[in-house]
Amino acid sequence: MAFDFGDHNSGFCHREVVTFINEEVLSNGGSPDFYLSFCSRPWNEIEDYLSSIVTDPQVPRAIKRACTWSALALSVRVVARQPEQQARQVRWLQEQMEGHEAANRALASDLQRVRQEHEEVVLQLRRARDDLQQVLYERDMLYWQLLQAERSAQADTLTQYEEEQSEALAAGSQGGQVVLSLMGEAQMASTADVTAFSLRMLLYCKLQQCSYLFLDLFL
Repeated sequence: MAFDFGDHNSGFCHREVVTFINEEVLSNGGSPDFYLSFCSRPWNEIEDYLSSIVTDPQVPRAIKRACTWSALALSVRVVARQPEQQARQVRWLQEQMEGHEAANRALASDLQRVRQEHEEVVLQLRRARDDLQQVLYERDMLYWQLLQAERSAQADTLTQYEEEQSEALAAGSQGGQVVLSLMGEAQMASTADVTAFSLRMLLYCKLQQCSYLFLDLFL
């Protein structure tokens, strides 16, 4: 027989129809080869092969009839196979859609994370900017205090030195003048140097703090 009624993929529901087609195929000199060779092929390939047979003048008419009956049976099989193919296609589309949805959710999560990181970075930059402005302000104040302290120390030391010089002159002692002069100069230098050094160290620390803040901003 050309095909078996027990084949549930054949698309036929009545045994009599299957029996009649098999009899027509066999009575015209056909065989199961055509049906079995194309039972899993698409219809366009089946029709192309059948066309090559029916248009060949060398092929007997009986064989053409047998192949036509086999092609008829194959066409029913193709139609019966379409719902299954469509169901597989629907499942594939559903899987693709689920994959796209999962990818979209992942992208949305990544976007939310990036936004949060961006907001945190912006907040850190603003805090660093405020800290830098505060340090710069303190640096300027220290620099101003340094200038004022140096000027004040020099003025106070000079005043004290002049007073001591006046006292020495009043006492009329040349030796005392020399001693007081040396002591006044040493005290002037020592006081001014200590004050200036302390303020310069504070200014240096503030400048170092500015450098660290710049590094935090741009690295």
